[in-house]
Amino acid sequence: MAGKKPNPVDTHVGSRVRLRRMLLGMSQERLGD
Repeated sequence: MAGKKPNPVDTHVGSRVRLRRMLLGMSQERLGD
């Protein structure tokens, strides 16, 4: 991705994936309790 401007779509998808991963991690921690 060097020298490329990030597409708005790419950044949007990336933020959604990051949020989903965060939510999945939180739910997994809860299940581990």
